[in-house]
This record gives sequence, C-alpha cells and structure tokens, in this order.
Amino acid sequence: MKAINTTAIIIGIAITFISCTAAKNTASVITYTQNVKAIIDFNCASSCHNVLKPAGGIDLTTYDKVKYQALEGKLLMAIQHAEGAKAMPKRADKLDDATIQVVVNWVAGGASL
Repeated sequence: MKAINTTAIIIGIAITFISCTAAKNTASVITYTQNVKAIIDFNCASSCHNVLKPAGGIDLTTYDKVKYQALEGKLLMAIQHAEGAKAMPKRADKLDDATIQVVVNWVAGGASL
C-alpha cells in the first residue's frame, strides 16, 4: 500500500511539472504580431521610420523590414542605446527595460512572425 501511494505521488508530481513547463514554454513565445509590432508601430514607425518618412533610409512598417533591422543588430543597438549606435527613439526617452527585453527576446528566439 505504501509503495502504491509513493508511486502515485511521484506520478502526480511529474505530471504537474510537465504541465507547468509546457504552459510556461507556450506563454514565453514572443512573436512580431503579438508582442513586437505594437512597440515598433508606437515608438518608431508612426513618427519617423515609415514609408512616407523613412528616417535614415529605414522603414519599419512591415515585419520583413523590422526583422531585417533586428537580425542585422541595428534595431537592438539603437533601442539599447549601445555605444556607437544612434540612440532611438530619437526625440523621446529610452524605452523601458521591460519593453527592450521583449524585443531582445524576440530576436533571440528567431524573430518569428
């Protein structure tokens, strides 16, 4: 009887762990459409980096264009205010750390749509 209870407890713990891990992995997937587009639209594309006014020749109005800048490293350097990069947004405060981290995690995860 004791062995059955111990086995049931171990199985219960394993199922709980697997369920929590699966839920955490699903929740942590960052995509352009769900997480990054709003950040870019609000802070970059709506004012300076759009089709009508591509500041510095950079248009950030589509996924492909944002992904290109991100994978080149230029987007992250700009929003992180990295040394040697043009700090962005240009005439506004630096994005908060949590917002920057969303973009960093998106790029690190492969910059998916």
